[in-house]
Amino acid sequence: MQMKMERKYRKKDKRKKYIAFFVIVFVVAMSFSYLGLYQKSKKLEKEQQQVEAQIKKEKEKKKELKKKKEYIKTREFIEKMATEKFGLLYPDEFLLKADE
Repeated sequence: MQMKMERKYRKKDKRKKYIAFFVIVFVVAMSFSYLGLYQKSKKLEKEQQQVEAQIKKEKEKKKELKKKKEYIKTREFIEKMATEKFGLLYPDEFLLKADE
């Protein structure tokens, strides 16, 4: 009778050891999974910051181009280009050039 009881306790001990082993394996697997997700999250955050910086840079560039577009439409710009590129002047103007 005592042998049966000892076997029964051994079986329970083995079962507890198996359960403990699988719990440990599960916890380790979940830890690695969490670590992978954490690293991916950090990578995506960094990428998002880079994209936001690029967007800001492009918005500034757009603003500068818009200003330049408005300047190109002005009479001042047209007169300047006519003088520089084609040498055109108003009848009462004369052009002075410095020697280089």
